Amino acid sequence: MPRDLFPGDSPQRQSSPLSLTQSPELQTPGTGTNDETEASKNFTILRDESDDREYQLSEYMRKSDKENNLHPYVQTLSISNLDSCVALENAAFTENERCSRDKFVYRLTQCPELCFGLFSTMPSSDESDPYWSAARPPDSHNPKLRSILVGHVIATKSTASGVTDDSMDFPTSFPSHPDHSDYNPSPALEEVNHSNEGPVGHVESGRTLCIHSVGVLPKYQARGIGKTILKAYLQRMESSGIADRIALLAHDHLVKWYEALGFRNNGVSDAKFGGGGWYDMIYDVKDQGP
Repeated sequence: MPRDLFPGDSPQRQSSPLSLTQSPELQTPGTGTNDETEASKNFTILRDESDDREYQLSEYMRKSDKENNLHPYVQTLSISNLDSCVALENAAFTENERCSRDKFVYRLTQCPELCFGLFSTMPSSDESDPYWSAARPPDSHNPKLRSILVGHVIATKSTASGVTDDSMDFPTSFPSHPDHSDYNPSPALEEVNHSNEGPVGHVESGRTLCIHSVGVLPKYQARGIGKTILKAYLQRMESSGIADRIALLAHDHLVKWYEALGFRNNGVSDAKFGGGGWYDMIYDVKDQGP
């Protein structure tokens, strides 16, 4: 869950506007097919670098890297990034609020197009580092380098108006990793539990995009990266037209932080995840027109 992701990262602490290099993957979830399930998984929209927050994020990381060893880029996540996501989540969150490995498997196989990662290709001075061991070489020619996952945004879609315990869960019928490839639920078979809030887990037809995790590796926190990653994600998803709203849960001390990014506070959430005490934050997606 989004929580103390960016200690000390407030508008007052940022020395200059964050301004994300061109992503090697210039694609945004879009529409344009007759198949609703496939529509959100088509990648068709090209963006203008001058107003591209993904470009700005990578450029900001390069300029702030005094040792000149960061080579950042952004891309959609997949099941191949499972170990990196788990390592980042374990570092960024307390045990009762982090996403489990099984949930990552579910989300990275059922709706990877909604999951976003900021990577940096870098060397490591300590190969016992969990981030290093979880990462992969960028290519076969550079075995001493790794693509480290610096930050991620993990989400699903829901038919509810905000994040619920059901939307954060996943169906018990979903098989455990690694034998998950044959799982293909139909809407009629999706489970319902908790408080009858709706289907459990990701609902492809849902128009609420539920953000379950916004994480940044501790060594990169308090640099404004978290805010810029989230802005880039909002821009990508808003331009795709796949949702009417983007929702997340926040603790009270982060409500103002999210309001500054365009979210509105819908009050205390009914969600009990991690012990409860959350606030419902909603970002209303602007109509992109025809």
